Amino acid sequence: MHITPGGDEETWSRHSRQSCQDQIWRQGYLPNCQRYMNEETGSSHHRYSSHYLNSCCDELENLREDCRCQGLKQALGQQLKLQGVRWESPEAEDMCEAAETALNRCGLESRRCDMHSGRWL
Repeated sequence: MHITPGGDEETWSRHSRQSCQDQIWRQGYLPNCQRYMNEETGSSHHRYSSHYLNSCCDELENLREDCRCQGLKQALGQQLKLQGVRWESPEAEDMCEAAETALNRCGLESRRCDMHSGRWL
């Protein structure tokens, strides 16, 4: 489900006609954000994260602002499935944390993306 900001949908310059789902799909479900989340778990902590974080930030920047959290949520879902990680596991918590703080760490937005509400879109 996607909520457009009060009536100014027409003023979005780039991607204005594309749905969030479309944009996220075109970006391949943010592969670098997925790698970044994966690097942020457990023992491999911070080995390559800055490299992946920068690329992840680029991917997020290419999404319209109201699509970014949804993009991160879908990237998280893809990564959990790929790694066979269960939601309740500590790894999933680490990935959630990485996803929730990504916008902030990229300096794009100060809000946290809530990965726990309405888990799958």
